[in-house]
Amino acid sequence: MLNEKRINEIISQITAFSKGSCTKSEFLPELLKLQKELIELTFNTEHAENGDLRLWDVERHLRKMNEVRGHVADNELANFVQGSKVVCNSISAEFSGNAGEQKVFRALENLSCQNGVLHNVELEFDGRRTEIDAIVFTNHAIFIIEIKNSKKDIFIDEDGEFYRTGHSMHHDCNIADKMDEREALLRKALERVGMDYLKIFKIVTFTNPRIDVENKYHYIKVCGSNYLPSFIDKFTSNQWYTYEDICTMMAAVNEVKCPEEYQMSIDMNDYKRDFAILIAKLESSEETNNEPERIEIEIQETERSFEINTKTNKQKQVKRKYGKGMVATAVGVTLINVTFLVVGKLLRK
Repeated sequence: MLNEKRINEIISQITAFSKGSCTKSEFLPELLKLQKELIELTFNTEHAENGDLRLWDVERHLRKMNEVRGHVADNELANFVQGSKVVCNSISAEFSGNAGEQKVFRALENLSCQNGVLHNVELEFDGRRTEIDAIVFTNHAIFIIEIKNSKKDIFIDEDGEFYRTGHSMHHDCNIADKMDEREALLRKALERVGMDYLKIFKIVTFTNPRIDVENKYHYIKVCGSNYLPSFIDKFTSNQWYTYEDICTMMAAVNEVKCPEEYQMSIDMNDYKRDFAILIAKLESSEETNNEPERIEIEIQETERSFEINTKTNKQKQVKRKYGKGMVATAVGVTLINVTFLVVGKLLRK
């Protein structure tokens, strides 16, 4: 029976995701913290501090431990492995997404026009929520930026349906509807400070310069992230917003933005408990197996001793074949009897 006290002790040492929820900006740091803590609980401190270990190393190590102990925790291992795949995929996806966002954010720092930039803005009005990757305020317009870090070619049809293409066409979403929703909620935020009839322009930018993008929806601009600053700098319109207007608009958005609880694809409390149960069961199995292992070692050592004595006796018998044959035989028989008594004693233990 598993030691519930030991399970709770292991769980108490995992402090990542202790709040039970987090915002998008907190998600990746918490994932990395979780990975680090599981590594430290699985390996000794010397190995854990190398910085070269990852979650899949934990999985591989526990799989070997389970094999050595006769597959005593197959079910518990399967539960942990399934959760680990989700966590590893989440870490990879967050790194990829963040890398794309940071590339665009750095590009926007090169704008030469007067501007203000907000990152990862979450808005909610009347039960409707949206997240905008970036908003750029300039003298001529406000730009809603959607950042895509795709490895596949993109096709946007006349209705704004967004597809990733390759050997097959995979439908992602209706990008037109998503961008319209973002524009609507952004206008609501700006209307609160009396900013009406604003020129808002929607852009989908791609961080991968090696893909092809075909856009047949004329109400959204698509461009590579390297071209984005140039497009915004060259954009002109009949409207003009002063620096004070830009500051007012940014303040209005900052006032109403509300970080949303990140929707995780796995229950982190269940995942941490799966890990603790697996560790506790493997530890328990190790303790139970110590005595049989010791007895087996003693038996093997006795068997080797018996083989050596037998070989020695045969050699002596050959040497003393003439003249002292009866004495050698008697000594050999006595040694064999003694050896058998030792083996029998150890086996009874």
